[in-house]
Amino acid sequence: MKLHENIARFFRSRGTSGGSFIPSGIISRDEMLDISKSYGIYLDSRGINLAASISKELATLSVTEFDVSAENGKGQIIPCIDTLKNNLKKAVEYACALGGIIFKPTYDGKDLGVTTVLPFDFVPLGLDAGGRIDECAFIYRAERGGKLYTRIEEHRRASDGYVITNRVFEGENASSPSLLSNVKEWAGLSPRVEIKGLRKPLFVYFGMPFGNPEHPLSPLGVPVFRRAENLIHEADKQFERLLWEFEGGELAIDASDEAFRLGKDGKPVLPLGKERLFRTNALDACCSSNELFKVFAPELRDKSLINGLNRIIMLVEDACGIARGTFSDPTEIAKTATEVRSARQRTYTTVSAIRSALKNALIELFDALTELCSLYSLRIGKPSFEISVGDGVLENTDTVRDAWREDVKCGIITPDEFKARWHK
Repeated sequence: MKLHENIARFFRSRGTSGGSFIPSGIISRDEMLDISKSYGIYLDSRGINLAASISKELATLSVTEFDVSAENGKGQIIPCIDTLKNNLKKAVEYACALGGIIFKPTYDGKDLGVTTVLPFDFVPLGLDAGGRIDECAFIYRAERGGKLYTRIEEHRRASDGYVITNRVFEGENASSPSLLSNVKEWAGLSPRVEIKGLRKPLFVYFGMPFGNPEHPLSPLGVPVFRRAENLIHEADKQFERLLWEFEGGELAIDASDEAFRLGKDGKPVLPLGKERLFRTNALDACCSSNELFKVFAPELRDKSLINGLNRIIMLVEDACGIARGTFSDPTEIAKTATEVRSARQRTYTTVSAIRSALKNALIELFDALTELCSLYSLRIGKPSFEISVGDGVLENTDTVRDAWREDVKCGIITPDEFKARWHK
């Protein structure tokens, strides 16, 4: 389902009077449009694609030396955690680009897993006392026999637990109620399930831990590049100017028509493979001021354009909380050890905030996974989940490793400790 189609259906359904198929949520239309706009910037590849690069860079740094594991578990829990760990970087990148995602444990009767749900496929319905999303509607779509089916799975609090309901609608506008059995994959789902004693929802929202200037009370996070979106547009425009300068300043030879033989159509025939180099003009070689050939090779203004682009990228880095020189020209950045560490500190602060939010979300996810396994009577043993985080994004790895080697030589640490740290 294309993004704009999801958004169109979302707004159309909420605007339907007397029975909107999507329940009224707590997220405004403007918030959804802002997310859509940011996602469009993330997908746009016509310029230098800074938004995607920033999202990828922060996601990569956030999961570097970020390890997730489960011990003392059995059955499907270990493979589930391993798969989650393998897909974590991609999930974090989507969260960086969209402001947040939902981790949703699933069990289809055979496999246990964790689904990543993007903002256009869920509708927050309620918050807990801490402002976290604890009621939500999930939107699933399937096409069968030329018909489009939409399933709405609602998770709502009850006095003694949670109630999960499933409703199905048919048609392009999801205007007609339908049956779960019309889609094979949904046939085994119950229209309504009451889960007593469930204290927390069976899903977890992982959002970016930054302020939302447009919607300060929103429970949703904002993309990591939200404050730099206008600057990113300016960087793309400056990059277009640079490309135009290179294209407009390409070496060319203006030549008189008389310099070439004529084809059957009476037009000059340019040398094969050199059509881009020669430009025919009505030059009069008989006049003293004209020649058969004139070279067009203007002086390029690329340096000033590149400097301007580099300055804009620096401002983007500042707005996104990452060190200058990450995407801008690092040769213009101070290079003393203290200055390098100070520059890294900005990125470290941003990455640390993302890691902290990710760690908290994963802890809640492990609780939800354990709860789901209990509901389905899955034997998973007594798993203990471990999350370890390193500081490599700030420290120079080679320098730290050398310091450890010195500690081994001095007998402060053992060779086994060194091996355990650096040769996992």
